Amino acid sequence: MMFFIPNLLTAQQAQAVRQLLSKARFEDGKLSAGAGSDYQKNNLQADTEDENCRQAQLIIQKTLAANAQFRTLAAPRKVRPVTFNLYRENMYYRDHTDHSILPGNPMVRGDLSMTLFLSEPDSYAGGELVVDCDSERAVSIKLPLGHAVIYDACTMHRVNTVTSGERLGAVTSIESMINNPMQRELIGELAQLTRWVQDQAPQSKAERRANKIYANLLRMWSET
Repeated sequence: MMFFIPNLLTAQQAQAVRQLLSKARFEDGKLSAGAGSDYQKNNLQADTEDENCRQAQLIIQKTLAANAQFRTLAAPRKVRPVTFNLYRENMYYRDHTDHSILPGNPMVRGDLSMTLFLSEPDSYAGGELVVDCDSERAVSIKLPLGHAVIYDACTMHRVNTVTSGERLGAVTSIESMINNPMQRELIGELAQLTRWVQDQAPQSKAERRANKIYANLLRMWSET
């Protein structure tokens, strides 16, 4: 499963986040790497104890909570506070999968991962997010400022080496109410189809039936 959220942040919100992060403390990204995997990670991340970082996190948390596309397609049960990553020239994150269980309050099962781009794509070279990078279906992603991509956390992915400029981004892990990836994808597709029926045939028998099927499958498969 993969979906994009264009303009998750407005231009004003994105600039506010960038301004806060310009005053935040950054530390070695290896500190958050798992045991034995720190060699794969060469970047910087904002100190989560820094007040500027916390304010930037809050902007994104509120925006995600209010985004209908995110709520429908991710079916979020828990969302981990975002981490801000900074890649300067020659920095990278080699092939890896994200943690399956993330400690904290709350503890989060990593079903989905999100990357929110906080730099304009023409301000840096390299730095593409490559998802499913160990298969022939690999997808290379470099989105405009304020756009986000969400994908299955179990897929192998990487951030290519930045060859010039700086790449700033936010990442997080999401525990979905629907643990099964195939069921989650079907629910997401059905939600979009149901929306189409609502637009094409409002107040019709077809709309009522589509809503019923969506609601009952969500009831059957979700964990709250």
